[in-house]
Amino acid sequence: ICRPPRKEYKIEELGPAHFSLGDKECCRKDFELINPLGVKIQCSHYIPLTSVPVPCVVYLHGNSGSRVDADDLVDSFLLEDISMLSLDFSGCGMSDGEYVTLGIRERHDLEAALDYLKAHEKVSKIALYGRSMGAATALLVAADKKYAGLISCMVLDSVYSSIRRVLHELAGKYVGKVPLIPWEGMIAPAVDLLRGVVRSKAGFDFDDLKLMDASRQCKAPALFGHAGGDELVFPSHTRDVHAEYGGPTMLDVFDGDHNSVRPAAFARRAVEHVKLHTRSARGQGGG
Repeated sequence: ICRPPRKEYKIEELGPAHFSLGDKECCRKDFELINPLGVKIQCSHYIPLTSVPVPCVVYLHGNSGSRVDADDLVDSFLLEDISMLSLDFSGCGMSDGEYVTLGIRERHDLEAALDYLKAHEKVSKIALYGRSMGAATALLVAADKKYAGLISCMVLDSVYSSIRRVLHELAGKYVGKVPLIPWEGMIAPAVDLLRGVVRSKAGFDFDDLKLMDASRQCKAPALFGHAGGDELVFPSHTRDVHAEYGGPTMLDVFDGDHNSVRPAAFARRAVEHVKLHTRSARGQGGG
């Protein structure tokens, strides 16, 4: 739960530093940020070469992912003159850090990225696109008054409402198939035991993730998405977070599972959502 296999890749997998999309010239700039905890974070910024500032969407990967995962989306945004910053969360990809904390410390990585982008002369507005752990991280930061005004909109794919609930549901799914075992009374103590192991090993408490509370505090327009066949984080998580969300929302349930490539229709809807809410001038909040 706190040390999934680190996704390894070669820098060449990020693609060329300069490339063309139709008649658009684009570039990728790789750089390093240091988050507020002093951890080095590896980032890539894909930029359409224009004479004016453009919006930027920050891609936030899942707990077993890396910045390479943005590859499925980056071209679609660049073609609309929207840049994309992707990063390796702490403990993931090429970034420093030993453990994954499911949003608790990852929020500091996103904060470092937002601080970088707000001072970037080629960035007009900022959107977030998070998947699973990345979506949870986006919620936590968007609920923070210090950063809420920087975030024009969000795309939240397969967000969870709590880690305890995910673990409880997964245990029930498998243990519940064994006849004559009183599994309901066994799961809560097992989750508590796991919580203690994680606290001892990685130094964080997954019960500190108050994602439903964060959702109520968020105001930026949000597009929620979830695969109907997701058996790791059930679609009911997104429905519940969506129901409590404090700003304008849309919800899309599509075919697939937790890790499947998202349908082209959802990707188009995500691009249109970001375009719609990054048209106004910088500094006007959710637009």
